Order: sequence, then C-alpha cells, then structure tokens
Amino acid sequence: MKNKLNKFIGEGNVVIPLYILKCFKKMNLTMEEFVFLMYLYSKQDTLDFNPKKIAEDLNIDVMEAMGYVSILISKGYLNLEVLKSENGVLEEVINLENFYEKISTMLINTESDSEPKESIFTYIEKEVKRPLNSIEIKTIEGWLQSSIDTSLIKKAISLALESGVYNLKYVDKMLLNWQMQGIKNLDDLNENKDKQSSDTDDIVDVDTSEWDWLDDEEYIAN
Repeated sequence: MKNKLNKFIGEGNVVIPLYILKCFKKMNLTMEEFVFLMYLYSKQDTLDFNPKKIAEDLNIDVMEAMGYVSILISKGYLNLEVLKSENGVLEEVINLENFYEKISTMLINTESDSEPKESIFTYIEKEVKRPLNSIEIKTIEGWLQSSIDTSLIKKAISLALESGVYNLKYVDKMLLNWQMQGIKNLDDLNENKDKQSSDTDDIVDVDTSEWDWLDDEEYIAN
C-alpha cells in the first residue's frame, strides 16, 4: 500500500497560483475545463500534445481529453502548433501563450476597475441557463470583433428569449439588421422605436425551414 501511495505522490503536483484562482470567475470555463487547463499549465515546458498520456494522467478517456483541448482552443486559451525537433522530426505541441495573455488582461482589468463588469459570455450563459458551445462562442466573438455594443447584444438576447427563440442565429440576424440601419447602441435603438418594432416582427418571421434543428449545435430546446 505504501509503495502504491509513493508511486502516486511521485507523479507530481498541480499547483494553482492564487492570482489564477482570482481570475477563475472571469475565465468562462466550467470547473472541469479549468482543472484540465491547470493540468496543462502545470506541465509548462513539457507540453507535447499526447492525448493518451493526458487521458491517463487525468483518468479520463482519450476522446474526452481531445474534447477539452478543442473547447480550450475555441475559448482562446491555447493553440496547437507543429514544430520541428532537433532531430528534424515534426512534433505537435500545446502553446499556452494565449492563456498567459488572457490572465494578464484579467489582472490588469481587476486592478483598474473596482467593480469588474460581467463578461457578455457569462451574461448569455446565465440567460440561456447553460454553458455556451464552441460555435456559439465564435459567433459572440464575431459580434465583439465587429464592435457591436454589448448593450445591444443583451437587448437582442432579451428579445429573442421573450419571443421563445433559443437560437443565436436569430440574435445574429437581429444584430445584423440593426447594424444595417446604423443603430450602434441602445440610445439609437430607443430613438428608432418604430423601426425597432417592425424589425422585430420581420425577424420573428425569419424562414427557418432550412435550419437543421436536430443537428444544429446552436439550437437549445426550450
């Protein structure tokens, strides 16, 4: 028994710095995803992409390990890169540079803002009452990259849920229509109440016959 215990102890430790724990609520990760990321973080300079070894270390199956890697890539915490070793062999490695950049940004924002604002990702997850999937995260990132005001995103989410629609394609269409009308924030929207009303009606009548609701990852059953 003692030898078995020594074997487990000898496998090493996963140490999580306090500054990372302070950022956990802002990271848009489930506890399982966070633990997986911390395992990768603990490896630091030995981050060869070896799903089988990762799965063995975390007592999960290989497909589950691959799934976590895919999620963390989609959420912008890591990248997979192909590098040439000293022997000229191509090797796939995990790059955590994005993770360090995200943590640095979160820490800076925490110091500069005494009341940090809730991220739009966290807000939407609370509204739809479930974690976002990778496709939805990319859709939301597209909105942010297009400089769409978060207040408009929240308004569109609210209107969609009020209409009983649980699909981000619906919200995406609404935001696109507003953009085409030159609406950039809630003040613009309030000044165009008549247009807002007609636009909302148009969106409710969007043709969804070609959407594959069963296979579409963005669909959420009510």
